[in-house]
Amino acid sequence: MSDLDFTICCTVTFFSKKRSTPPNLNNGKYCPHLVIKGSDRLLGVNFIDGEEVIFDKQIVANTLPLYENVDYSDLQAGTEFLIMEGGNIVGDGIVKEIFQHKSYGSK
Repeated sequence: MSDLDFTICCTVTFFSKKRSTPPNLNNGKYCPHLVIKGSDRLLGVNFIDGEEVIFDKQIVANTLPLYENVDYSDLQAGTEFLIMEGGNIVGDGIVKEIFQHKSYGSK
């Protein structure tokens, strides 16, 4: 999955001890990295929508991959990950579903 034609639907939890304010998942400006548990690869994503963040409570959110040249194929339904801001783990989550976007025409 090197093309950016999919949405990652996930359940995430943000940790109150790691952030002073909850991130806004709906303005298209929150772009942390996901790190699959047991891996050290940074996968840049952009949160495009989600429930209101309440610290230490699971919420549903959707993200888009950011980088064309990064392999996101390890993100599959059931994959657990950490949410990183720089070197700080600010939350964690699990992939619920990957939505492939329909492609229109040839590339």
